[in-house]
Amino acid sequence: MTRVAAFLAWVLVFIGLTAVPAAVAGSPSDYPEYPYAATDYTEPYRGQFHFSPQNGFMNDINAPLYYRGVYHLFFQHNPHGLGWDAAVHWGHATSTDLVHWTQQPITLEPGVQSGTLWSGSGWVDVNNVTGLKVGSDDPILLFTNTDGVSIAYSTDGAKTFQMYNGGAKVITDPVESRDPKVQWDPDHNRWELVTFRAGTGAAFYTSTNLLDWTYRGAYSASWFVECPDLYQLPVDGNSASKKWVLQDASGEYVIGSLDANGLFVADSTTQQRMEWGVSGAAFPPSTWYAPQTFNQLPNGRVVQMAWQPSNAGVTWTGNASFPVELALKTYPEGIRITRNPVSEISTIRTSSQAWGTRTITTDPSTDPLSGVSADTYEISAQFDLSGVTASEFGFRLHARSDGTSDRTVAYSVAAQTLYGASMPPISNQVTIRMLVDRGQLEVFGNGGKTVVSDNVAFDSSSGSLGIRLYAVGGAVTLTSLSFSPIGSTWTPAPEGTAPAGAIVSTTRQDMCVDRDVATGNVQLWTCLQNGNQTWNLNSLGELTTGGVCLEVPSGQTANLTLVHVATCSGNSNQKWRQGNFGSLINLASGRCLDLPEADFTNGRQLQIYDCVGTRNQSWVDPA
Repeated sequence: MTRVAAFLAWVLVFIGLTAVPAAVAGSPSDYPEYPYAATDYTEPYRGQFHFSPQNGFMNDINAPLYYRGVYHLFFQHNPHGLGWDAAVHWGHATSTDLVHWTQQPITLEPGVQSGTLWSGSGWVDVNNVTGLKVGSDDPILLFTNTDGVSIAYSTDGAKTFQMYNGGAKVITDPVESRDPKVQWDPDHNRWELVTFRAGTGAAFYTSTNLLDWTYRGAYSASWFVECPDLYQLPVDGNSASKKWVLQDASGEYVIGSLDANGLFVADSTTQQRMEWGVSGAAFPPSTWYAPQTFNQLPNGRVVQMAWQPSNAGVTWTGNASFPVELALKTYPEGIRITRNPVSEISTIRTSSQAWGTRTITTDPSTDPLSGVSADTYEISAQFDLSGVTASEFGFRLHARSDGTSDRTVAYSVAAQTLYGASMPPISNQVTIRMLVDRGQLEVFGNGGKTVVSDNVAFDSSSGSLGIRLYAVGGAVTLTSLSFSPIGSTWTPAPEGTAPAGAIVSTTRQDMCVDRDVATGNVQLWTCLQNGNQTWNLNSLGELTTGGVCLEVPSGQTANLTLVHVATCSGNSNQKWRQGNFGSLINLASGRCLDLPEADFTNGRQLQIYDCVGTRNQSWVDPA
């Protein structure tokens, strides 16, 4: 979790552009959830195949995990403004293929879950070693808090979370610490947990039940910067030869092992670098930070996503990098991480073109891309530097007829750099792969050994979509080139978007309080943008819709009494007031509008019940 000081200057500049008023940090009553404004995800600079929040601010990637066919991506989130806020929420998105993401209701919220809800990780307890299982879903645990670790857990498939043991810390640390990452150690049959320790490095703990943790020691490194990640990878694809990787928020890493005591032992004291974009807590200009790998993926895959801070539009700030698969590969200088886009990218290519060997010179007629234009796409190219006479070659992106372009991805032959990152040729070969989106550019060199992630405000107007392959000062041999447009992974859907004046569940922002016209029953139903879901809390305290009032039947004040609508009478059984944490309190009964058993089935009738502050009694206030 990046510290507030790093953000302050940026937040002060950005405050005038905030689309919704920022809540006062630390005031839970200012954080009722609300339906995000509808979007078709086509705004300028909105990535079309990179996840970004529908509205609000996102930062660190948190607790990516896989559960029963669904990828869960959590992230630090301010849903109420375009800048960072210390009263952090956890946003949530899901996917079945790693490329099409759907934003879900907020997972962790100040005042609902206790503690400092800063960055952390997650684990699915498939064997119920915690004993927390209720029903058919395996417990899903999220590890969070600062100066120690608390656990939030779900028993309904990550729809809702509650704090374990009232939010009490399962790990306490007198040193400033945060960002717990949990991982399974198969060699020692236990879980390993690592936290960032400010100024010193990382602290390690082990457990056999995910709840009781034993401190094992610290890995000391002055270069180590917050948001640790810990994962195991085979070397050169050999499952019999695996190494552990300890990585920080900037993408610097060391390779090593976990000893019998549970402490990380590095093979070398010199850290390596997996990412050459601008990495840091200050943004702009930071373009890549706080990466995390998914836990519990099938087939032993290790897939990573990171936060890209410098993408912004009218209603959102920040995006997630495209998921990449990690590997360890042996080079003459040692073992290094490679990062390449997940194979699922093939499902979003809309077409493909390919070219074979040719010579690229300063003459534009040698450019095979001279007639190609696109907005969002993938390019892969290989160059043979044997006999190269060009001093530089590469691609100009979003090029225009006047010779200008939005970005140049250049390889310097003398400096041996790609887009500013060190990249010597391998056997006289240079490969360049690029993912170009409306606000993102990711460059993968030499099989993913060198990677540069960037945020670019690309001009997507029709006259600015050219692509140019060029050479400077001579010639270079192009041995292969492929180009594939990439389609949008967003699925705008009006259903599930609340109409103006809706009363919406804080737990499921796509579910609205709905009037059944035929029966007068009041129920929860998928938001449908119709008048049956539009309510007004008037000056008399009446909740009205379609000229009728929400009421508790006259004389009935007991728990479990179902509510309905009736002709407005002005009586207290039809009057409501707003309570804490988004509750709506009936004046006659003194009880709260309640969704029975937190059952989000369409048509579930609403009732009154003692006000207990749970999420099934928390609603977005009607407009």
